[in-house]
Parts: sequence; structure tokens; C-alpha cells
Amino acid sequence: MNGQDPQSNPYIRYTGIAMQMLVTIGAGVFLGLKLDEWLETKTPWFTIGCSLFFIMAALVSLIRSLPKN
Repeated sequence: MNGQDPQSNPYIRYTGIAMQMLVTIGAGVFLGLKLDEWLETKTPWFTIGCSLFFIMAALVSLIRSLPKN
């Protein structure tokens, strides 16, 4: 682009973090849906559990990626 390092632009950095969170949470929902479908559960417990677990994992990843300043 203009010779700047992509990591120096905060918009690019935080957009990447947001996309990573979106994909992580989406993967958890997808995994939970497939488990509920495969095990033929009446209540979507795996979808709820996997979604919450992957949301927590995404938040931990976000917190670890924030600057330590």
C-alpha cells in the first residue's frame, strides 16, 4: 500500500481480530448443531454448550491479543 506495516494500522488489526472471533463462534455453533443433529437430541444442549465454550475461547483469545500497555 503506502509502505506501512499492516500491524501498525489499528483498523486492520482489529478487523482481523473481529473476523477471527466471528469464525471461532461460528465454528462452535456449527459444531453444536451437527452434534445435536447426529445425536438427535430434543433440546439443543450441544449447540448451547459449544456456543458458550467457543465464545469464551474467542474472548480469551481477544484478551491475550490486546496490547499490554
